[in-house]
Amino acid sequence: MTVLVQKYGGTSVNGPDRIRAVAARIAAARAAGHAMVVVVSAMGDTTDELIALAHRVSPLPSRREMDMLLTTGERVSMALVAMALHDLGVNAISFTGSQSGILTDERHASARIVGVKPDRIRAALDAGQVVIVAGFQGVSPKTKEITTLGRGGSDTTAVALAAALGRVRCEILTDVDGVYTADPRVVPAARLVPRMGYRACSALAHLGGRVLHARCVDLAARERVPVEVRSAFHEAQGTSIMEDTVEAPRVEAVTHRADVSLAIAEGNAGGKGEARGIVEAVAEQFPALELVAHEQADGTHGAIVWMGAKDDVSALEKRFRDVRGPGGEWRLDVVHDTAFVSLVGLGLGAVEAARAERALEKSGVPLVALRVTPAALVFRVPNARVAEAVRALHATFLE
Repeated sequence: MTVLVQKYGGTSVNGPDRIRAVAARIAAARAAGHAMVVVVSAMGDTTDELIALAHRVSPLPSRREMDMLLTTGERVSMALVAMALHDLGVNAISFTGSQSGILTDERHASARIVGVKPDRIRAALDAGQVVIVAGFQGVSPKTKEITTLGRGGSDTTAVALAAALGRVRCEILTDVDGVYTADPRVVPAARLVPRMGYRACSALAHLGGRVLHARCVDLAARERVPVEVRSAFHEAQGTSIMEDTVEAPRVEAVTHRADVSLAIAEGNAGGKGEARGIVEAVAEQFPALELVAHEQADGTHGAIVWMGAKDDVSALEKRFRDVRGPGGEWRLDVVHDTAFVSLVGLGLGAVEAARAERALEKSGVPLVALRVTPAALVFRVPNARVAEAVRALHATFLE
């Protein structure tokens, strides 16, 4: 039997009826000749509810205890799906992340997978069992502590298991039909993309696409795991993520991130206040913030830019003096209520950038800044105009 890894998101298992529907789909795939490994997320809004509960109990809960709390959501899902399979006459067993052999570094709330030892999974498959795995979690072999992979980490769990089991096919089953050329809620004319290369899909995920966890795409690309994004609510084909096969410039999709805040640090290194130390300290104390730029013009002067939610950036602003440590001269400026709109594709450059700028200008959307990456053109625009910018770029390049 060929091994198939499936991942079901929170909306897919949100309640008894949905869990039974997922179990029936798993049973059908098994009957079609697949040995099944299924990764599940927490039901519905369970994770958000647990986070809110923790903050009602403690204004600043420890990360270790938050990981212990949040991993319970996926454990509930895994056990219930296994129960539903038992009722269908399917031999199934549920495993936590640690029981599945997901090994991570020691960072709580944002751990990275350092290895997978799926011995128990292989033994269960050999015994004819369907394996249900709690996503989003693992264990640090160094500290023996339970860890979580960050929001959306169940996608990464699924791809990591698919890679460890022999680069087998991985299906990400969610509440949308696949990857679209833009958010259909913003652009009604957006259409499903049947195939997308790893590089473009990675850029899309990093720049605001909410269908896939960005780290899962990067891992799939590195391990060459075939991934398909499909709906958990019907059997239609979705989007296949695969190796890039063309070099001609091509826009694949438009994505956006609204309600973004920036923290911009500039200064001169000295003592413990050198740039690398600041980057490491912020990563440790504010794992939700994304490092988007780190430049050092000479041996001392540097600029560091982080991006994230307003609350996280404001918290860094209040604590930056302590975080950066003594020495050096650093100033932190904060920008709230900004947005980014990105053209994602391959080989995009000056021609596409000029065309995009004309489209934004014609639509009356002010352009604050432009950043060029190997797989995207990223435009910073006023937060209030982000939907107009998305529609203008989609109409210019994809309609």
